[in-house]
Amino acid sequence: MTHLIRRMRKTIDIVADHNEDAALAVMRAAERTGDEVLKQQLMGVIQRLNQDAQALRLVRENLPVDQRKSA
Repeated sequence: MTHLIRRMRKTIDIVADHNEDAALAVMRAAERTGDEVLKQQLMGVIQRLNQDAQALRLVRENLPVDQRKSA
């Protein structure tokens, strides 16, 4: 079970990191566009990506912590 939890925590971290990286890429694209409607839509996408990353990190923090000590 401990191995599964560690793997889940690592996967959640990776997905959250990817969401944050995607949000930055979309933000750069939004800054380059002259279309204000598109820019506002992209800002909404950025906000959702960041909120999802934050929610994932909260889930990760609520997973049980490995209490075993390595020798």
